[in-house]
Amino acid sequence: AAFLSSSAFNNAGFNILPNSVSLEQFRAEFWVLGSIATMILIGGIGYGVMVDVVRLKRFNRYRLDSRLVILVSLALWMLGTVVLLIFEQGNSATLKGLPFGQQFMDAFFQSVSGRTAGFSSIDFRATEQHTNLFFIGLMFIGGASGSTASGIKVNTLAVILVAVVSSIRGRAHVEVFGREIAPQQVQRALTIGVLGFMSVFVVAVLLTLAERFPFIQLLFETVSAFGNVGLSTGITSSLSAWGQSILVLAMFIGRLGPL
Repeated sequence: AAFLSSSAFNNAGFNILPNSVSLEQFRAEFWVLGSIATMILIGGIGYGVMVDVVRLKRFNRYRLDSRLVILVSLALWMLGTVVLLIFEQGNSATLKGLPFGQQFMDAFFQSVSGRTAGFSSIDFRATEQHTNLFFIGLMFIGGASGSTASGIKVNTLAVILVAVVSSIRGRAHVEVFGREIAPQQVQRALTIGVLGFMSVFVVAVLLTLAERFPFIQLLFETVSAFGNVGLSTGITSSLSAWGQSILVLAMFIGRLGPL
């Protein structure tokens, strides 16, 4: 219990349960999955956001950064839950045939864990390709700045989205919640996003040259390593020494950050 709690809070995803593929044996244990999901949320939301929530109480008094992180994180959790429910509804190896409550819990837990921590209550060796492709995007984003998670960070995505919306609306300045985001922050967010994409692209190409597995599986492993998530389609242990070394490099880049 202590090991799992620490692993969840630090978004590590390590598991020492005997005879278990991650947390699949707890699929029907809502309290277990709920507790672990809560620890993942606290660890992945960022310490600055936690301080605002505890001290300031009211959402409109939070720092702009905290408000963006909370809103985008909520959107990603809900989107991930809905997409997984829809995509895996007909897959007998994952959600098909289960009571709706268990399907929803599996989908929500995986939406939370699949972006940062890497615990799984379903087997990603059996998920549909379009499910894996969607989770590649979630893993690339990762958690919040100042958190225990990796990825390009929710803050980066939020600033890029706000900049895009401001550009579409023809505004000269990037604004949200009545506050202007400094041009330096916008440039930094764009730089992190582009460098992150380039890092994943290069590592995926190298992994494709070194291995003979389907590309979608190799891309999944690449982004999972870059985001320090730890989810796998089951091929990690079958990769060559070169392939595993490439993934180690991706983990190192992802943990330090593109900049």
